[in-house]
Amino acid sequence: MNLVTGAGRWLTRGGAGLAVVLLGCGAAHADTVVPLPNGRQALTTATGIRVDFSRTGEQAVISPSIAFNGLSRTASMSATVFATVPGATGGQLVTGYLVGCQVDLSGGLSLGGDMYVSPSSATPEIVPSINLVPGAVAQVKFDTKKIDPKAGAIGVEYHDRGVQVGGCAGYAQARAYSTLTVTNDRGTAEVTLYGQPFSIG
Repeated sequence: MNLVTGAGRWLTRGGAGLAVVLLGCGAAHADTVVPLPNGRQALTTATGIRVDFSRTGEQAVISPSIAFNGLSRTASMSATVFATVPGATGGQLVTGYLVGCQVDLSGGLSLGGDMYVSPSSATPEIVPSINLVPGAVAQVKFDTKKIDPKAGAIGVEYHDRGVQVGGCAGYAQARAYSTLTVTNDRGTAEVTLYGQPFSIG
């Protein structure tokens, strides 16, 4: 099993619509625990690779704003994402969350920009802010991992990875996504596994 655990890091995004901050610790004074259903896709790609792709143990903890105002709210997420890909000679797994302010995320990926924070960094890392117009979606990438062909599997586990949503005067929600890309001598295939959307308040 090629399972990787990442620690949280700071990440900020500012703009007229939505600001998202990744926090390096779990949410304090949590008031609502949201258990989320497991997800799985088992299929054979057109290139002939058998993929068994799952997200388990996902939950979000919604807590009061650390800024104590109606424009901010905080959530911390946990889950394990794992895939077996026997026969893949290369590829990668990208996992994270879509976060939007008054945006319906049930249809999947609809982006106004993205951000990424490396869990291997030893110190907090600030990513340049990207402005989002109202109604846009931020793609928060938790991890990007390369497939080890010898292992035939890849995984990411995260615990209490925090997201603070600020500057949102309306309804905010989030949704997990994980995109698996697999390659062999017949070509490249991509599979995306979405989680259930949930309210951040």
